[in-house]
Amino acid sequence: MKGNYFIALLAAAVLGFGNLNANAAIDNLLNQVTRQTAHTTLKKQNDYRQILLNRFLKYTTYDSQSSEKEQITAVQIETAKKLFDEIQSFGLNVTLTPHHYIYVEIPSNVKEDVPTLGFSSHYDVTPDNPATGIKARKIENYDGKPIVLENGQVIDPAKENGAYLSTQIGKTIVTSDGTTILSADDKAGVSIMMTMLQTLAQNPNRKHGKIQVVFAPNEDVGRAAEFIEETPYNPDIAFDFDGGVDGEVVIGNFNAEQVIVTVQGHPGHQSHAAENGYINAWFPACVLGALLCPLETEGSVLPLPNHSTGKQGYAELHHIDYPANTPSVAKMDFRLRGFVQADLDAWKDQMYATIPEIEHNYGVKISVDVSRSYGNVEEAIHPEAKNITRRAFAKAGVTPNFKEERAGTTASMFLIKLGKGAFTIFTGQNNPHAFTEWLSEEDMYKSYLISLNLIDEVAALKQNR
Repeated sequence: MKGNYFIALLAAAVLGFGNLNANAAIDNLLNQVTRQTAHTTLKKQNDYRQILLNRFLKYTTYDSQSSEKEQITAVQIETAKKLFDEIQSFGLNVTLTPHHYIYVEIPSNVKEDVPTLGFSSHYDVTPDNPATGIKARKIENYDGKPIVLENGQVIDPAKENGAYLSTQIGKTIVTSDGTTILSADDKAGVSIMMTMLQTLAQNPNRKHGKIQVVFAPNEDVGRAAEFIEETPYNPDIAFDFDGGVDGEVVIGNFNAEQVIVTVQGHPGHQSHAAENGYINAWFPACVLGALLCPLETEGSVLPLPNHSTGKQGYAELHHIDYPANTPSVAKMDFRLRGFVQADLDAWKDQMYATIPEIEHNYGVKISVDVSRSYGNVEEAIHPEAKNITRRAFAKAGVTPNFKEERAGTTASMFLIKLGKGAFTIFTGQNNPHAFTEWLSEEDMYKSYLISLNLIDEVAALKQNR
């Protein structure tokens, strides 16, 4: 085709560019070239679409549950090694860190100084429900009827757990068999990232700036950022692929802190408390808990979770522990959530103002340990992130649905260590962590296209230093 194109141009030059017929012939030929290129591009995209779906189905067979009780599980380690080997087979520069983060860096192939682009996802799956021996079910040309799974599980488009299904009639979806979760959270994101990496490796002439990609463990137990510093991951603009359905983009989320308050009484036998100075730690701990997390919402800096909706945050005394072999000690675990960090700080100020009174009234000693679990990405986002997102979505024929999440994300955990926020992009996952979890194949594919579009958009930016 390319040879014919130049022959036509030569013929046109001989005839003279002022000749209308020659110009029309050139225009016609250019249109043919464009159509042929578009057809080739479409064919390549469809090839990757099938690769993407097959990859996701394969990844669902990888056991990779995280655990609250283990630093990292053996099945996560095994999955990390499999993903590492697969990326190596692409011929890309990949590192597996001591704590099993998978880090990929692709050098820029453009002359311009453009921002470094980062992508992230997590390969662990929740320990909340069974996820061993997953048997994924691919349903092509979905007919719109309720999907009956094993264990009496039903995904019903007429009910909340399947409401989005009504948009998927005639399309391909994937479910579990009902005895386990599906693990689309976040194996859909991992599949998208791996297919994006494969696409770049197999198309080295595609222009892009420097790209950093990280696959994290332990996200579903809140520890995705625990050892992120083992990698050089620190992009200028970043996107996390771990979101929901068509067009959803999480641009804001809760700030989250854990406050451990330890109340120290005085040990001794209760029967001789008047002589031995015994002081119970539980009662003053309960008094402090009731003051800091009152049932009444009026005057509360942060209400209880069941009184919190929309943009409101909350504070909860999540549990009280009696540590082994430490008599007359009560440990209280407070969980703070809020879109505005100042609300959490105000709650802590109230706590610090209340503690001396409790110590004085009950003769106890109180210590506090505060740890920040994740931050609101909106408070530390790149100024061009939203415009880049809009353009990348438009090129994929998707309208972005910008939303704020009453939860955390991998990106919000990274924010604590890196000081930079990232938007979370939809991946097609629905009902995460549930037996009725399912995947929209079309949404997953759109997300893959958007990842490539984001690369193009960032490559077109000039770096501001």
